[in-house]
Amino acid sequence: MPVAEMQARWVSRVFKGLCQLPPQAVMEKEVNEKKKNQIQWFGLTFDEVLKTEWLVYLDTLASFIGAKPSVLGLLCTDPRLALTIFFGPCSPYQYRLGGPGRWQGARQAILTQWDRVLKPTRTRVPAGSSSSFLSLLTVVGFLLLLAAVIFGFL
Repeated sequence: MPVAEMQARWVSRVFKGLCQLPPQAVMEKEVNEKKKNQIQWFGLTFDEVLKTEWLVYLDTLASFIGAKPSVLGLLCTDPRLALTIFFGPCSPYQYRLGGPGRWQGARQAILTQWDRVLKPTRTRVPAGSSSSFLSLLTVVGFLLLLAAVIFGFL
């Protein structure tokens, strides 16, 4: 979905005349060069024309419309955000920090994305439900796992 969204953002700017396509000869040359590389990257399959390095493609389209974030620039203005973008997962929110389609909530979404990923995996423990049976079951399970590892390697 992020690729389709970025393509839509780019093509709408092309249709409006805000972005220009390169000459046809340049586009054909680039397509032919990428086809040569695709065989060694993805192998020869019937759908090879549809495969691409999606992060590189997103960065390329974002740079065409002026939405690619500058990590170096952010390092000077917002170091925490820059480090989160550089070391964290690539997320579509980073392409909403600037340029057309800028979203004011993009920074907060980037800084809290791990919270949204981990929240569904956390469950609450009802009050007063700690039992010795559960603790005993955990210890026995650990000992069985340890025994399986030890006897599996002997």
